[in-house]
Amino acid sequence: MGLIIEKLTLGMLETNCYIVADEISKSCVIIDPAWDGDKILKKISDNQWTLSEIWLTHAHFDHFGGLGKIMEVQPHIGLGLHSLDLDLYNDGGGSKNWGITIENNHQPNIFFDKTQKLNIDSKTIDVLFVPGHSPGHVAFFEPQSKTLFGGDVLFKQGIGRTDLEGGNYNQLIDSIKNKFLILPDETKVYPGHGLHTSISLEKTNNPFIF
Repeated sequence: MGLIIEKLTLGMLETNCYIVADEISKSCVIIDPAWDGDKILKKISDNQWTLSEIWLTHAHFDHFGGLGKIMEVQPHIGLGLHSLDLDLYNDGGGSKNWGITIENNHQPNIFFDKTQKLNIDSKTIDVLFVPGHSPGHVAFFEPQSKTLFGGDVLFKQGIGRTDLEGGNYNQLIDSIKNKFLILPDETKVYPGHGLHTSISLEKTNNPFIF
């Protein structure tokens, strides 16, 4: 028995939100509650899952636009973010540039610069520090199933933007080469936007890496 992965593509930027549940215990986490928090909660309720924590890969607004609604319902749930992205989060994650107000009153209480191991019931998840798209960007890797939730670092035949505030192209490429490409070739990559891919496919087909 393993993990159940439910992908919801939400919001104006078509951001991928992942609900990841343990198949036996029904415990789940939300990775990047992108938008439409009510839709995310309904999916959890429909599957009779129990939400334990929310993990943010980074603090751009399109990756936590649904957070406020979820926290209204479960205000004491664990919320994880790297501290290097805390200023970005508190500033609204760039939402002001779009004329959007994001509810970000709930402060993180799990910091990924201090916590490098997470759990979904009995499954251990490794936190990978992969800056470049944002200063505190992280990814989540489950070694047993070889599953990587990569945020906006590596896409199918693409890479994350580095022209936003806090972005750094050299850091991004270093993160990809030294944190992602060293993972097993069969690792499935679930990105923040677009279709899933694999490490082997990106090694051979991604024009931005080599």
